[in-house]
Amino acid sequence: MSEPPRPEEPRSEPEIIPPGHTERIYVARVGPLGSILLTLVIGLLSAVLLVLLLGGLLIVLPVFFLIVTAAIVIGILRIYFHRGP
Repeated sequence: MSEPPRPEEPRSEPEIIPPGHTERIYVARVGPLGSILLTLVIGLLSAVLLVLLLGGLLIVLPVFFLIVTAAIVIGILRIYFHRGP
């Protein structure tokens, strides 16, 4: 017969911190003015991010169409010059 598996021993001992050595964490409630300011800051950051993304799109879009157009023209010219008279 086999022995039942033994529970694993803990690899380290838990650290016991005395009550006088712990730091307190204070959490303040956000008032109505703080909520309004936080909402405005989040909205402003979102608007700036949207403007940056749309600006990047307006720069990348013409470059993309230029590359696609150049590839089409090169393909047509390659067919025209390889065919010969």
